[in-house]
Amino acid sequence: MKSLWREDFPKDTNPLHFFLFCSRPHVVPAVIAIVAVIIAGSIGASTAYLFKLIVNAAVSLSSGGSYSALVWASVAYMLFLLTGKIFWRISGFAGMRWCNGGRATARQTLTSYVTLHSRTYFSNRFAGSIVNKISHAASGIHEFADQFLWSFLELFVSVIASFFLAFFVSKEIAFIFLGWVVAVAVLNAYLVQKRIPLSKYVQKLESQLTGMTVDLLSNINAMQEYARRSFEMRRIEEMTEKRRRAGIRNWTHGEKVRILNNVLQFVFGSCMLFVSVNLMRTGAISLGDIVLVITIIFRVEGQLQTLESNINKVSNTWGEVEESLNEIIEPHEIPDKLGAGELGVPNGGIHFDNISFEYGNILIFEKLNLFIKPGERVGIVGRSGAGKSTLMRALLHHHDLKDGAIIIDGKDITSVTQESLRRAISVVPQEPSLFHRTISENIAYGKPDASQAEIEEAARLAQAHDFIKRLEEGYESLVGERGVKLSGGERQRIAIARAILKNAPILLMDEATASLDSESEVAIQDALKELMKGKTVIAIAHRLSTLREMDRIVVMDRGQIIEEGSHEELVKAGGTYSELWNHQAGGFLQEG
Repeated sequence: MKSLWREDFPKDTNPLHFFLFCSRPHVVPAVIAIVAVIIAGSIGASTAYLFKLIVNAAVSLSSGGSYSALVWASVAYMLFLLTGKIFWRISGFAGMRWCNGGRATARQTLTSYVTLHSRTYFSNRFAGSIVNKISHAASGIHEFADQFLWSFLELFVSVIASFFLAFFVSKEIAFIFLGWVVAVAVLNAYLVQKRIPLSKYVQKLESQLTGMTVDLLSNINAMQEYARRSFEMRRIEEMTEKRRRAGIRNWTHGEKVRILNNVLQFVFGSCMLFVSVNLMRTGAISLGDIVLVITIIFRVEGQLQTLESNINKVSNTWGEVEESLNEIIEPHEIPDKLGAGELGVPNGGIHFDNISFEYGNILIFEKLNLFIKPGERVGIVGRSGAGKSTLMRALLHHHDLKDGAIIIDGKDITSVTQESLRRAISVVPQEPSLFHRTISENIAYGKPDASQAEIEEAARLAQAHDFIKRLEEGYESLVGERGVKLSGGERQRIAIARAILKNAPILLMDEATASLDSESEVAIQDALKELMKGKTVIAIAHRLSTLREMDRIVVMDRGQIIEEGSHEELVKAGGTYSELWNHQAGGFLQEG
């Protein structure tokens, strides 16, 4: 199975280059399929010559000829027909491995590539739209291989073989035939270039329409609760109409190409037939030669008739693939440095060393300094926009700093791989991300080799075991997309259990108990204390009471540290923290 995949990535977004890139692991079946099509196509074109022999043998009977020539010509036709069928099936068995293998390689490569993009990339795009682009590009590789083998290559072989057959009948007929093929090739090559932008535009609108639909269905509750169905349907209808008009323009271009090809077929086919009749009238060629020419005309005409349709398909696919690759194969925003090493965390000391960071044109941090000792538990407090969550994301290397460095145990995090950095950190976010998988799989996500006993122990510590056992399938229950089958508090407990089981030396908690009711929060405090033992902890909380056990509390405002100390020290100091503490209602920090 490993041979299906590639460890490297495409160098550009050219669909042809991407097709060759994805075909490389499947070169053996590709070569077999190509050779088989060449042989089968050559045999198929050669049947026109066998028809000539059959007709001439039949005509010769009236002048005393023997049946043996007719029999041998007929037997040769049947053998050619059988051999051709065998090679077509060989091309099918080999071609299916190329087509499906190329599609698999494309899907795996693009999925692998896109997962290396930053959080910013995904925050600016719909997940459903990205998935569609991966699917379109992968299906395009299948379509390219299919059309190349059984449309364009077959036609090319048929044209070459037919030209030589026609040449042996008459040079005039052969060059008329060649003129027909050249005219069709030049015309279609030119018009395909004109159509590709139309196809790309159609695909762009299709992606936008898909994104709008996914956005609507993802927020269907809000639409219903705010009675905005009419508004949303107008938006969808406007985009659908725009997509319809673009589709008609694209298709109209294809119909015009068909008309021009039909005209060329009529003119050149008629010329070939007219010249053949005249040559037979003068005795230059036989009746069998007339049949050969007619067979060539009908055979190639049929293939050229489907050529327009196939070119339309390929141009549409080209547009889809190019538009998809342009969206996916963007330079990674935060790539690992060349030669980046693995991060080891023997102690867990963290130093935010004079860090400055801008998001867009907004300055978030400027020369911020913060040192967290190994094993220290630090709470971060501040109103929305103070930079608390951004500080955590910077520590996880989701952003590149404008200046300064973040250092863990003496290593700049930009000098190590992001995978090794994040393996050393457990995160309990405010809105936990759960996969549509079983509860066991979600809890064990940070430690996939964990035993069932370890999973259940982590769930008990997170106060999740009891509600899990009440579910019909228990730990094998599927949680739904993004955990939709669970309540907010249940999702949060699963996230805490996952962090407990991962047991990384650094722990980040961003409103870890925000989704829990007061009773559940009290019950889980002991579990959080257990989770924090021996770890370096950074915890963000609006519920200030949850930070009283922290070794130190840091108060932030507009990206700067304005106060720090223990809870008691900060309350006595009478500063910002004291003011926030006194203004809490129900234990929460007021956002104002």
